[in-house]
Amino acid sequence: MTESKVTKIIVRYPEGQQPNFVIPTTYAPYRFLLGRQGSNPLVAIGMNPSAARDATSDRTVNRVIAASEKLGYDGWTVINTYPERATDAANMDALDENLLAENLATVRTYLVANDIKEVWGAWGDLKFDALIKGRDALLALLKELDVQVFYFKTLTKSGNPRHPLYLKIDIAEKFYLDF
Repeated sequence: MTESKVTKIIVRYPEGQQPNFVIPTTYAPYRFLLGRQGSNPLVAIGMNPSAARDATSDRTVNRVIAASEKLGYDGWTVINTYPERATDAANMDALDENLLAENLATVRTYLVANDIKEVWGAWGDLKFDALIKGRDALLALLKELDVQVFYFKTLTKSGNPRHPLYLKIDIAEKFYLDF
């Protein structure tokens, strides 16, 4: 996977919301975790990572940050159904079982260490094998850890939580997935 799969559009983080952790710590063709630690962070599950990294953000991550502020969280974390970077998921490589396993192990460690009991499902409709298998494995992990998944407003026609770019966040319209 090369950096050419990722948009070159530079988006800045909102003032005071730059991440204070990213795994891996140096830019790689994949990303497991990105966030700004707090005692009560909004943890969002996206589809797959795009351009966001330690120094620059992307539109999706900025929407997660805006939701965390609006909803009164003191931090934010983005994890993904599958960790390969690609702005357009159609450009992703075939499923790499080792990469998927490392994603799950990293997410497990983070959720347990931070006592996370609920996460925001924000992955939208998934059309590619790696994303679907990654979501299913991640949901199995969340179930094992007794972590609930919430979403806002309505699910897509395919039954998935809506992607943050296509959603108005309203805490009064917060619902939980039954999985």
